Amino acid sequence: MAKQHSLTPNTSSTPSAIDNIHLADDLCIRQLKQVWFCRSLLFCNGARRLAKERFHQDEIPDLLELDENQFEDKKPSTLFKTIKKQAKQLIDITIIRQGPLFTNLNQINHHFGLSEIETNIILFATLIELDSAYGNCYDLYGSLSNRDFYPFLANVLNVTSKQITDVFNKEGLLNQSGLLKLHTSSREVDQKFDLLKSFCNALDTPQQTIESLFSDFIMTAPEAILEPQHFKHIEKDYSRLSKYIQVVCKDKIKGANILIYGPPGTGKTQWVRTLVKELKIKLYEISVEDTEGDILSGKERVTACQLAQKLLEKGKHQALLFDEIEDLFQTDMFSQLIGNSNRSSHTNKGWINLLLENNAVPTFWISNDITNMDKAFLRRFDLVFELSVPPHSVRKRMLIESLKKTNVSDKWIDRISHLEHLPPAIINRATRVNEIIGESNANLIEEHLEKIISNTLKAMGHQHQAINPVTSSFYDPSLINTKAPLDKISKGLKNSRTGRLCFYGPPGTGKSAYARYLAEYLEIPLIAKRASDIIDCYLGNTEKNIANIFEQATKEKGLLLLDEADSFLRDRKNSQHSWETTQVNELLVQMENFEGIFICSTNLMNDLDAAALRRFDFKLEFTYLKSEQAWSLLKGFLGDAVNNLSSNKKSKIKKQLAAIQLLTPGDFATIKRKLTLLDELDNVELFVKELQQEVNFKNENSSRAIGFSAEF
Repeated sequence: MAKQHSLTPNTSSTPSAIDNIHLADDLCIRQLKQVWFCRSLLFCNGARRLAKERFHQDEIPDLLELDENQFEDKKPSTLFKTIKKQAKQLIDITIIRQGPLFTNLNQINHHFGLSEIETNIILFATLIELDSAYGNCYDLYGSLSNRDFYPFLANVLNVTSKQITDVFNKEGLLNQSGLLKLHTSSREVDQKFDLLKSFCNALDTPQQTIESLFSDFIMTAPEAILEPQHFKHIEKDYSRLSKYIQVVCKDKIKGANILIYGPPGTGKTQWVRTLVKELKIKLYEISVEDTEGDILSGKERVTACQLAQKLLEKGKHQALLFDEIEDLFQTDMFSQLIGNSNRSSHTNKGWINLLLENNAVPTFWISNDITNMDKAFLRRFDLVFELSVPPHSVRKRMLIESLKKTNVSDKWIDRISHLEHLPPAIINRATRVNEIIGESNANLIEEHLEKIISNTLKAMGHQHQAINPVTSSFYDPSLINTKAPLDKISKGLKNSRTGRLCFYGPPGTGKSAYARYLAEYLEIPLIAKRASDIIDCYLGNTEKNIANIFEQATKEKGLLLLDEADSFLRDRKNSQHSWETTQVNELLVQMENFEGIFICSTNLMNDLDAAALRRFDFKLEFTYLKSEQAWSLLKGFLGDAVNNLSSNKKSKIKKQLAAIQLLTPGDFATIKRKLTLLDELDNVELFVKELQQEVNFKNENSSRAIGFSAEF
């Protein structure tokens, strides 16, 4: 006949109703521990093992409700009979399951549809996890192989081995939901169960809802802080993703996965939050850390993703966001994450593919870098979007919006907006830091903001120094010495918005400066690149970088300037390595497909590939200044210092200047910097003398490049 343990009243005082509830809860858990351990003693040869043991866990006599002295100085056969008799009595107990642990398990059962066996397995694993002393009691059984563990657990829980095998099948609910898995490589009973970190503590604590039970792993996404208009620069992608998600949520289509990648801080997560807010879809996110601030491991986050799919599958108009997945989809890494280091790569890929194909809730996967992601995984995503740093116009608008209450100049904003790698997150963070500092002086505010932005970009390995863009007030295209009709070409480019130009000639003759002026004249961004920005020591990366700059120019609708183009357009007949040819080929292909304005500048025209030259609409030679141009440039640089000279002095200086050969605009800029440092910028004679010295340093090549050619 089953017997029911009653509560022993406190002799010192009468317990309150709450105390009685707690006592009942504790008694229930203790009884479960006793029953399951005693079953192991009776049906897994544990009683005989324990009788022969000279040493045992201190918890065991207490579980058996035996005095410690009953284990001492007794023959194994006598002790065996005592243990067996007591165990038989203890397994014949009626247990009233009550308390937070069982209330929470009932919530899980109701939501996930767990069987009684699955519930008891979770309960058994939880009791072992929560009470290490109880788990240590099972050390009695030593090392158990996977083959031995299933019948052992079946005897403990009073079910068949086949039922246990079915429960732990890879298609089983426990495995599919991520609620509980087995450590197949562990051999001790208390190390066999793989439960999410802190899940057991949550189970043992009163929870109001099923969502609060899993709040360490899955949380409601924070409210979006941006609006749809902030994503005008990706309007087509935004619209495409919006239509897709609406249909997927409405029709509850399985296996819907969206990958969004790009540099940190470009607004990937905010894009998702903004879009689902607009569509009135409830968004959940996989946590990066638990409520105590401990970082969740990659394995725990993957398991949490499985759990979230099962948790949310019955709901409507819901989506899931899994951020920072950089390392999760590398084959070797995933082997470690899912705890199957002994499995083959093929098996692991199958496991991941299953996760991507059968998810019930549409999932957004966010990554800063997908370079090392296995291509077998990439093709499993329905939609893949790259969210790069916004184009110049958007960066400028964001700076203006973020700093509208800050005392900074329009000129400063324009200069900073030309930092190509400046994402929205850095802009917002720099603004927030400046507000904390509380500076009111405009110059100091600009200095603080620029330093904050510069340091962050530098740490990220990007260009971090803002350069003042060339403006028409400081530049006169008439001071360029070329036979080409620059005015006519400029107007033609303004109308057509497409063209390929090659600027060639000696250093300093104004090739790059004119390209900058042209971008301003056309009112489009300038994307200026040097060979050093593109050439990479790793095979194939230079070609990728070439493709990237053309893609950037297309997105920003800008003028692409490639300085030092001879590094990429050398004659392929002289190539000594295959990669030299592939770099030229890649540039030619990109030129053919590019619909914007592309300008190459080079000092070494004779070395360029003939096929490359044919692809340029114009080949414009920039050569040394004429005497009248040099005089105009001198007056432009020195202003009043020249105008205040006497007529005789002006005539003398003009003759001296005309006698200097091979002058370029770059020479004037060099001498201006030099005399500014010496505080001699008003010394016209010294300026001309220094120009002569500068020219003397040149080692002019007597051979001249080919002349101007253009087709109209």
